[in-house]
Amino acid sequence: MKRIAILLSVLMLVTLSLQAQETKDNESINDSIASDSIWQGDLIGLNVYPAFGMIGGGMMPSSKIFFQYKHHFEKSNLRVSANYINFHLADDRLDLVMLDDTSVIMRQYNNNIYTLDLRIGYERVIPMEDFRFYYGVGLMGGYHFFEKSYYHYEESYENFPIERINQPVELNMLGAYRADMLKMGLDFTFGVDIFVSENVLMSVQYTPEMAYYMRLNSETDDAANVFDDELIDDFLDFRGDYIDLVLSVKF
Repeated sequence: MKRIAILLSVLMLVTLSLQAQETKDNESINDSIASDSIWQGDLIGLNVYPAFGMIGGGMMPSSKIFFQYKHHFEKSNLRVSANYINFHLADDRLDLVMLDDTSVIMRQYNNNIYTLDLRIGYERVIPMEDFRFYYGVGLMGGYHFFEKSYYHYEESYENFPIERINQPVELNMLGAYRADMLKMGLDFTFGVDIFVSENVLMSVQYTPEMAYYMRLNSETDDAANVFDDELIDDFLDFRGDYIDLVLSVKF
């Protein structure tokens, strides 16, 4: 009985020793894979956050869509992206143009503002076992378009009060102010990388930006003399409301 107990003890120690060595070898292999095969390399990504945001909460103040190339080094990233930002700025101004016994004509305003830019940035990485934190800064430059326009619409009625006065049935644009601008500035990234599968990476990042907008030219088509000649001028703007959800494919 004593011999059996000693034999079982020896077998248990040998088994535990072999398991410990196997675990160590696996960790070493996994670390090597994570370092050499997974985290390092080239990726192409798309920001899908606007789609998820619109599904979850309706129209957002600004929709940012971009295609991105990123190269992962061991402890840093190099990124290049082409970006489109559409600014949804509601204009609540409503002017009464004409009122008679059977109809009312209103003037409503609309904004059309968007940006096209290119960015190149550098990021430092804090590697963890299953994910990586990163932070960085990038240069950006591109084209910014600003348009403010107005429409007239007529609403018929029989009695007061006039219902649905702010729900136009027919619109025709009568005037607009447009400006072409040069956009130059910096963007900042703070995010985390998580591999969904061997070749698919998900990144969640916060990307505020600071940009200077320089007016190149502008034109006014203003039959009702609503707009000033210099409606918009050069300005510096900081925007801190951008959250990106980037799905990237490794190649």
